[in-house]
Amino acid sequence: MAQVIISGTIKAVGQTQQVNDRFSKRELVVTEQGGQYPQMIPIEFKQDKTSLLDGYKPGDEVTVTCYVNGREWTGRDGVTKYFLSLAGNRIERSGASTGSPNTGGAHAAPPPTMADMPPITAEGEDDLPF
Repeated sequence: MAQVIISGTIKAVGQTQQVNDRFSKRELVVTEQGGQYPQMIPIEFKQDKTSLLDGYKPGDEVTVTCYVNGREWTGRDGVTKYFLSLAGNRIERSGASTGSPNTGGAHAAPPPTMADMPPITAEGEDDLPF
């Protein structure tokens, strides 16, 4: 699974959403100033990773380590679409040393697996998979 590191300023920190009894997520939006135009990059923290965002607020300078996830979805009309998302694994304030309290420790967690995803149910077939 591909891994990327994004550095920038926090634009928004979402509330933890309990999707179902076994799956929760929380969104972080980081503004990256890497080119002519600022990029607003949404990053999802899932399951036990949602608490990593506690203590962070808009305006904080951070470095986020993410895994790149891609998936395929075919709608009822037979059209197949592809989606890309970033799953946050680690966050630290820019210039912070590895192992600070909000980074989850000095070791990165293993990449997310299919077990981290909510189960697919028949009632959500015509909804997008996120």
